[in-house]
Order: sequence, then structure tokens, then C-alpha cells
Amino acid sequence: MRRMFGLAVALVLLVSQAPARAQGFNQIGFNVFTTAVTITTTAENVVVSSGPVTAPRQTINVCVIGFAQFSTGTMTTGVIPRLRRGTTTAGTLLGEENTITVGAAAGSTEQFLLFACEERADVATVEYSLSMDQVAADGNGSAIFGGILVLVR
Repeated sequence: MRRMFGLAVALVLLVSQAPARAQGFNQIGFNVFTTAVTITTTAENVVVSSGPVTAPRQTINVCVIGFAQFSTGTMTTGVIPRLRRGTTTAGTLLGEENTITVGAAAGSTEQFLLFACEERADVATVEYSLSMDQVAADGNGSAIFGGILVLVR
């Protein structure tokens, strides 16, 4: 997980040092969490949101990277990480929604990395969230560390 966080930080530093051009990302939003977020059995919960990022022109390209370490609850067979528009689980899904089978018994720490891009038009700002839920769980899980990075051009 430290490598993923390091990669995200390196990407932010590289993008911020690049000269502003029409083809480069020129707006960046990010947020991290280090306090555990409880995922109640099989309910989808937002674990982190980016905060608003300014849209510099009428039509923009947005790329979103979400990452998290997750400690599974009892009887969990899989986890569904999602990237969504906005700050709630009702937001439009960005990319795909796939169940990732857990690699070990309940209470194991699993790592998740998501990446998706889209084109948006006629918006002043964009905001995205990383949400997670468990499959077949009868015990709570916990997103213990992670973050979200939003790149806009």
C-alpha cells in the first residue's frame, strides 16, 4: 500500500512540475484517510471523497485513481470497490463495478486500486468518491487507509 501511496504522491509532484499545456492535467484534487471507516456488513459506504475540483473549460477530461487497504469482516467472500461521481453512494458509477474475491480469511488486509476516466461537459466543478462494500459478510469490515486522486484537463 505504501507503494501505491508513493506512486500517487509522485504522480502529483510530477504533474505539478510539468509546464501547463492544453494536453496536460492542470487541475488536481486529492484526499486521504488514515482513520478507519467502518463498512457495515454488506452496505456500500463512501470511504473518501476528493472535494470539488475546478473545471477549467466547458469540456474536460477527468481521470480518477482510488486506493484503499481494507480489513474484511467475518464470512466475507469478496469486496466491491467503486468510484462514483459526487459524495454519496447514489452518485453515478465511474468505470466498472466488479466483485474482487478476497485472498484470505476474514480479518485479512486486502489492497485495492481503481482507475477510471471520463469526459464531462458544462460543469463548474467535479467531485468523486471511493466507496466499498463486502459480499456475503455477516461482520463489519474496515477501510483502514486510502485516498483518491482526481486529475482534470
